[in-house]
Amino acid sequence: MKSKVFAPSVITLLILGLVITACGGPAATPQTVVVTAPPQQVVVTSPPQQIEVTKQVEVTKVVPQERVEVRLSGWASSPSETALLQSLLYQFAVANPDIVVKYEPITGDFWQKMKTMVASNTEPDIYYMDIFQFPFFASKGVLVPLDDYMAKDGVKTSDFIPSLINAFTYQGKVYGIPKDFNTLGLFYNKKMFKDAGLAEPTDKWTWDDLKNAAKALTKKDQKIFGFGTPADPGRFPVFVFQNGGTIMKDDFSDTTLDSPEAIGAATFYTSFRKEGIGAIPSDIGVDWQGTGFGKGQLAMVYEGGWLIPYLKDQFPTLEYGVVTPPAGPKGKGNLVFTVAYSISKNSKHPDAAWKVVNFLTNVDSQTTVLQSGFALPSRVSLSSSDYLKNNPNVKAIWDGAADARPFMWGLYGSDVNDQMGKALERIFLNDQPVDQSMKQAADEIRKIMKGG
Repeated sequence: MKSKVFAPSVITLLILGLVITACGGPAATPQTVVVTAPPQQVVVTSPPQQIEVTKQVEVTKVVPQERVEVRLSGWASSPSETALLQSLLYQFAVANPDIVVKYEPITGDFWQKMKTMVASNTEPDIYYMDIFQFPFFASKGVLVPLDDYMAKDGVKTSDFIPSLINAFTYQGKVYGIPKDFNTLGLFYNKKMFKDAGLAEPTDKWTWDDLKNAAKALTKKDQKIFGFGTPADPGRFPVFVFQNGGTIMKDDFSDTTLDSPEAIGAATFYTSFRKEGIGAIPSDIGVDWQGTGFGKGQLAMVYEGGWLIPYLKDQFPTLEYGVVTPPAGPKGKGNLVFTVAYSISKNSKHPDAAWKVVNFLTNVDSQTTVLQSGFALPSRVSLSSSDYLKNNPNVKAIWDGAADARPFMWGLYGSDVNDQMGKALERIFLNDQPVDQSMKQAADEIRKIMKGG
């Protein structure tokens, strides 16, 4: 009989089942294998039950594609926030079965542990990067620049709120994609305003409006005060910005806390308590002014969006509103608090790590974050979302980003915060003159910076 000659390079078949059946034996359980051969002749003779291979054939089993493991570390403010992240990671796993994301939350002092891991090259592939810590990590060269990854996947810096993406840009390169943010808003008690016969605050309020309302809302005999003024470096800088000042020079080479603008802001800020129309938390027996606001002891406070779920949980019947902070002599001003996803330079799988970061910050994931109510997304395109339109208090926090500066003071940020808080405490508790206290704080910061 004539033979037919073929020259295939790869033949895939259920080979065990075929061979055993051709020999007349019982059928075996089918197993998928790949038969790989170089482009050499394979001779098939008749009858078709007989197969003769002229060259040795290499048989390789089909195995699943190797799965890459990527470690992700962060912190969680609540179990609900952790559940939100895990839900997003599950969606990522479904879309990317070849990448396994191992979430490793860190409890306790996150930054101390993270710095220790970085020093020993044991840090995770991806980790949360707080705006306040970013200058230190960026200056140490331990993060992966993301610009090339962004360009490859069509991700633009303009996709994100400018004050957020710029906060994670160092020497012209992006080292973190902001996952969410918060600003400060003026929270006010609606019932207290109504009882006092006052019109509710608006986004057009000024310092004078704030001061006049605080006077009208204060009831000293009941320990009710118009405005909360904690010695908090996360609240006070807003007033400095609104007075045309800064906390540090643009290049962070020196502090400006002893400038006329900063001193003027401190004078105004501390005047509320001095005049008996404002209070610090200890004046009303609470650890945090958010609690004082919820209890009705403070009619107005500057707080971030984190106060919204807290009030919903702890003071569900409280009627309140939120507007952007009142303008000072030099206009609007605010602080932006944000956290990004950054990739370690020691990551063995930076491409996979980027896929995770890109997924967690894409429009769909950011929409999920927004609708959760835990934080505000960083994508500009979500500014017109129905959620913001239907939640004016949340929108006020979102709108604050337009006039905000990053809550970040360079490599010596922790020391700057420490001295800022001490300066306010000296004014509040020791009656130290404002200009002297601010000058003392600036001098202390300069000593620390000089000593490295």
